[in-house]
Amino acid sequence: MTPRPVCGAAWRKPAHQITDRAKRYRATAPECRPPGPEKCALCRSTRFLVVDHIDGDESNGEPENLRWLCKSCNTRLGLAIARAGRGRRTRQFNPGAYTLAQYTAAALQHTRGQHDAGGKIIHETPKEKRQEYAAEIWRRRRARGTDRRH
Repeated sequence: MTPRPVCGAAWRKPAHQITDRAKRYRATAPECRPPGPEKCALCRSTRFLVVDHIDGDESNGEPENLRWLCKSCNTRLGLAIARAGRGRRTRQFNPGAYTLAQYTAAALQHTRGQHDAGGKIIHETPKEKRQEYAAEIWRRRRARGTDRRH
């Protein structure tokens, strides 16, 4: 019998190196699935199951911290945790543009309404960064006097 791979501490990396989505995928890997029958731990349903981290820390992939929940119970539990002011928002890794130059090049390449590479970069750039870049673009346009349509 081969030993079970370590899915928890050995898989941990600094938060900036792994996304929450990757942590969820790891938890559902065949070698790291929750022990026991594939039934929702709360309602006993066998449909639409997802892996839940009991302590809420998706970095903790130890088998004793994982359980099966149906999507309905998982959603209800997540809403209750949010209402109680606990937990944190999911961090997604959407690289987008790292610099104003990359953002500007993507904007020049993009055709509105088209699903092209420029649009992909723009839409993957976090909203806060897009706002920051837009403010900087307008600041520069005002400085040059090109902020008005002719």
